[in-house]
Amino acid sequence: MTLPASDRLILALYPENSYAWVPEGEAALRAVARRRGVSVEVGRFDPAAGEALVAAGLAQWQEPGPARRARLVLTAQGRTRAALTQGAQGVEPVQAMKGRLRREGALIIDDGESPLAWLARRRLLAAELFQAGERLRRDYDLARTLPSITTRWNAVTADRQAQPQALPMSEQALAARQRIDRAMQEVGAEFSGLLFDICACLKGLETIEAERRWPRRSARVVLELALTRLACHYGLFEKPSASVPMRHWGAEDYRPALT
Repeated sequence: MTLPASDRLILALYPENSYAWVPEGEAALRAVARRRGVSVEVGRFDPAAGEALVAAGLAQWQEPGPARRARLVLTAQGRTRAALTQGAQGVEPVQAMKGRLRREGALIIDDGESPLAWLARRRLLAAELFQAGERLRRDYDLARTLPSITTRWNAVTADRQAQPQALPMSEQALAARQRIDRAMQEVGAEFSGLLFDICACLKGLETIEAERRWPRRSARVVLELALTRLACHYGLFEKPSASVPMRHWGAEDYRPALT
C-alpha cells in the first residue's frame, strides 16, 4: 500500500534539520535534508500535501531566514506523529497514519487501532469493561517505554505510586509492569493471554478466533468474561461473594431437625 503524499511528506520532514520550501517560479514543494553538512533534496510534493499538514497542526511555516526562503517544518505534534509512522513503540506505519492519535501524558494512543474502542463505539461493550481494558492498555503502552523488555521489575515505593506523574519515565514504566503483573495474576492464566492479545497487541476479535480456532463470535463472549474479572480487580465491579460454605454433609434420606 502506498502512503498518501501528506504522509510521505511528514516522513521526509522527520530527520533533524529537514524542511520543505517552494522555489520561486515553481509549483512543487521540495523537501530538503541536511546530510554531512550538505543540503540534499529528498523529494518533491504537491503543495496541497503541505497545506494538509499545516491545517492538521502537524507542520508550520517558518519566517524567511538569511536564505530568504520560508521553510515548512514539523511541529512537536508532527514529530510525534512521524515517529509513530516510522514504527516507534511497535506501531505499524500504515496503521499509525490511518488511526486517530491522542496524547495521554507522555503516551500517544491510537484509538483507531483499539478493538475495545471499536466495540465501545458500537455499544457492544459495557463502559466499566471498556474502562478496565483501556486501563490495562495504557499500562502496556507505558511499560514499552523501558529500554529493554528484560529489565527487572523492581519494587516501587508506596509514596511514589501515589504520585505517578512525579516519577521519571523509566520508573513509571516499571510501576506499570508491576500493575500488569498483578492484574494478570488476578485474572488467571485462562484469560491473561487473551487480554494481552487485545490490550497489548491490539488484535481484532476475528483474528483471535482464527488464530485460536474458536467458533465465530465466541471471542467477544470470552473477552467480556476476562474484562469482567479485570474490572473486579480494578474495583470497577464488586467481586462476587464467595460461595456459602457447606455446613453439613448428609445422606440422601437426611432431613434437618426442626427446632
